[in-house]
Amino acid sequence: SACEVVFAVGSLSASSVSWIVYGHHGLIAATIVVVGLCLVGDLVEVLRWSGRSELPMDTSSLPQGPVLPVQWYIASLVIETAALLVQLICGWTILCGMLLVFLFGGCGVLLHLRYYSGRLQENARTMLPILAVLAIVLAMVLTAPAHGRGYRSFNAKNHLSALLWLIFAGFAGTAAAQAFFTIMHVVPKSSYNERTSLVNTTRGVP
Repeated sequence: SACEVVFAVGSLSASSVSWIVYGHHGLIAATIVVVGLCLVGDLVEVLRWSGRSELPMDTSSLPQGPVLPVQWYIASLVIETAALLVQLICGWTILCGMLLVFLFGGCGVLLHLRYYSGRLQENARTMLPILAVLAIVLAMVLTAPAHGRGYRSFNAKNHLSALLWLIFAGFAGTAAAQAFFTIMHVVPKSSYNERTSLVNTTRGVP
């Protein structure tokens, strides 16, 4: 959608400018702002669940996500908050990056690719905001000084070690998300054509 494109392009553009002007610290600031926006969005979803009885029927032709339980948004809030705190208070850059890659690179990618209503290629096109956040997080972690506190906290000697930690976090997030969806009985969103057929059939019933 247009909003997703604006978010992705705006985030990447602002992060690039921050990096050029302020270096690694500019990327930290950009990450905090972008994750903060995602945190606000998840908070809105949690608040919307109070008193929610029925979701409006979606007639968009774009792939749509499944109905997620409120526990998903609460868990996202906890992870995003923890990531911001460990970076702002402790300066543990790798741990911050791992938490965010766990959430966006592991959980988010699985959600979009497997549980949205379109085919794989169509679902992949909905991932632009997630890929933008991941790019900013990766840039933040991999531009951090290898001799700094953010790397020493994980005994990482170089940027390759940090990258391996992030890859591990991504796979862990995928496994955790799949377990969550299985336990909570989350099913893929039905396709647009199926929804349209169902609506038309319902309307034809006297």
